[in-house]
Amino acid sequence: MKTAWMGILLAALGIATARAEEGPVPAPSPAPSSVADLIVAHDRALARDLNAYLAEHPTAEDRDQAYMTLFNKAIEHDWFAENEPVAERYLAAFPEGAARPLAQIVTTMAKARAGEFERALARFQELMNGLGKPEQEEFAVNFADTLASAATAAGAYPISRQVYETLLKRYADNPSLRQKIKSELDRLNLVGKPAPAVVAKDLKGDSFRLDGLRGKYVLIDFWATWCAPCVAELPRVQAAYGKYRARGFEVVAVSLDESKTAVVDFLKTRDLPWRQIHNASAGADLVDAFGVNTIPATFLIDPKGVITRLELRGPALDRALEELLK
Repeated sequence: MKTAWMGILLAALGIATARAEEGPVPAPSPAPSSVADLIVAHDRALARDLNAYLAEHPTAEDRDQAYMTLFNKAIEHDWFAENEPVAERYLAAFPEGAARPLAQIVTTMAKARAGEFERALARFQELMNGLGKPEQEEFAVNFADTLASAATAAGAYPISRQVYETLLKRYADNPSLRQKIKSELDRLNLVGKPAPAVVAKDLKGDSFRLDGLRGKYVLIDFWATWCAPCVAELPRVQAAYGKYRARGFEVVAVSLDESKTAVVDFLKTRDLPWRQIHNASAGADLVDAFGVNTIPATFLIDPKGVITRLELRGPALDRALEELLK
């Protein structure tokens, strides 16, 4: 143990000496400001170490474990583009390797994030051809949802439809999956059609008519206080609201919380100045009217009252509004 610690100490001193000869020691990275930042920093370091290990030990017996861990981290954090080269190399070198499905996800999503949806769809269909076992269904559904959501956010609705149709062909015997896919296709088919004629009570008890916002772009945001992705998206919605409101942009939030009190209490600590509706106490079911089955869910309505975009979240919201309201 003493020898090991001495080796570590000498190595540290050697690194410090080399840096001193090369020039000033770089300032340390800022300390993580949250648990999420700490996890990301840890996983970044792990990914670097895994890449280094694989480069030094390309034939190691545990290489598949290293690749699977690396690809899982890429999928978890949306690090697709930077890990696409190593995933492509893995697929070329180990076409039947244990990490093949994960590598295919990385390459598929890297192409989707780059806007190459036709190529992403081809990769997705290739992956689906290798699946079909009942125990693989959950994996297939989750991946299909991820790719279809990316295509939908970019406005590539035909790709989204083909993703779900491909999934349905592979698992056509599952009635619950057939119903899910029908719901997804029905939602996609809303694009280009008039928004529902909604009349409801907002959180303050005031009457609200959706058609009263004609002439503006309106984001209908279905969310809930217990939905972590919904809450995480709020700062982006706030930024978009502040940036584009003067240009004709409005937001209408529809909460799916069971209790109206939960929404009221949440808003006491948040500056969310747009119209708030609690679906359960609104006197109208907006969830049913828009066919919402999961949250977060967003619908962008144009000045004529037509649904023009779906699932605008993250940077996609700002890009779409900048294009539409320029």
